[in-house]
Amino acid sequence: MILGVNNADDKKIAGEFLKENGITYPNLLDNSLAAIAAMEHYETLKGMTAVPVSYVIDRQGKVVDAWYGFEPGRAEKALKKAGL
Repeated sequence: MILGVNNADDKKIAGEFLKENGITYPNLLDNSLAAIAAMEHYETLKGMTAVPVSYVIDRQGKVVDAWYGFEPGRAEKALKKAGL
C-alpha cells in the first residue's frame, strides 16, 4: 500500500497538486501542531530532513528501508527485502 502524508499544505493546494499529477493513492492531510511534531520526530534520516521521504514497512511492521527523494531502483530493492 502506498500512503501519502502531507503536514505542510492547506487542503486546496494539496488537492490541486494531487489532481494535476494524477495521484490516486490515499493521502492524509493534517497540518496541526501535533501532526507537525510527529512528522519532525519520524522524518529525520541521518540528520537530514527533506521531502519526499519514503518508508518500506514489512508485514510485521518493521521499517526495512527509508530514503529521501527519488533513487532509481531503490523502491524495488526495498520491496524485495521486505518480501513483497
